[in-house]
Amino acid sequence: MVKKSKAIALLLLVVLLLVLISSRMTPRQAMRTDKPTETDDPLPPETEPPETTPEPTPEPTTPPNIHTFLPGLSRSDWNLKLVNNTNILANTFAPEVVAVRNDQYFDARAADKLEEMLTAAEAAGYTVYIRAAYRPFATQAYLFNGRASQIQWGTDMTLLEAETEARKVVAYPGTSEHQLGFAADIKGTGQWFAQTKEYRWLRQHAHEFGFIERYTAEKQPITGIIPEPWHWRYVGTPWAEEIKDSGLCLEEFLALRGGLYLTQRKALRMVVENGRWVFDCDEDGGSAWTYDNYAWRP
Repeated sequence: MVKKSKAIALLLLVVLLLVLISSRMTPRQAMRTDKPTETDDPLPPETEPPETTPEPTPEPTTPPNIHTFLPGLSRSDWNLKLVNNTNILANTFAPEVVAVRNDQYFDARAADKLEEMLTAAEAAGYTVYIRAAYRPFATQAYLFNGRASQIQWGTDMTLLEAETEARKVVAYPGTSEHQLGFAADIKGTGQWFAQTKEYRWLRQHAHEFGFIERYTAEKQPITGIIPEPWHWRYVGTPWAEEIKDSGLCLEEFLALRGGLYLTQRKALRMVVENGRWVFDCDEDGGSAWTYDNYAWRP
């Protein structure tokens, strides 16, 4: 009887222990199995990355070659020499000149072309004469200093301020194309040359003799010179015709050859923008001119 009671007590103790152990398990632990369950957001199955076609490497571009349009053009061409505020002639520069009409002188290599142009204008019924042509450095210095003195006279301006104002109307010594010997100031019968029939004739025919209108209002931001409809520069043919047809000034025309010229203390450089060649100012990204199929537009 005693042994039977001990067995029953031991059985009850085991049952009690089992109840206590099961009460400490969480429902999820009680339902746990060896097989893992799927998550709510299963990872996508791994797949091979799609094959991509590599982008073709663009071929390097080169600046438009002006020789394509103007065979024989050379940086050293005497008739294309650039003179401006940053391309200055030495005070000793003196070309070989010969006498032309109106007691003026012109570069000996181009004097005949100047006479041919004036003769053709007269044959067409126009009256033209040369107001100024070759001008040595000393003469240009005399004119410039005289204008600066006139501006300064009776004012509180310093000499430097007066010279700055004088530069707007008179070329500083060494920066004048008249010293180069290829420039002629041509006048007609009217007081305002830009409104005369002689000026209109020159605009239509000067390029036939190798001359270009050097300083226009449109190109003043590049040349730095106010409009001078009377100022005609010899560059030769066919360059004069190309410059006229393209609408370029001489600085742009020369830069198009791949050279680098300074104007107004800024460098004109060629860059590519959207497949077009563009002239831009090197310092402040100012005015730009776009090359597109040899057509220029502001």
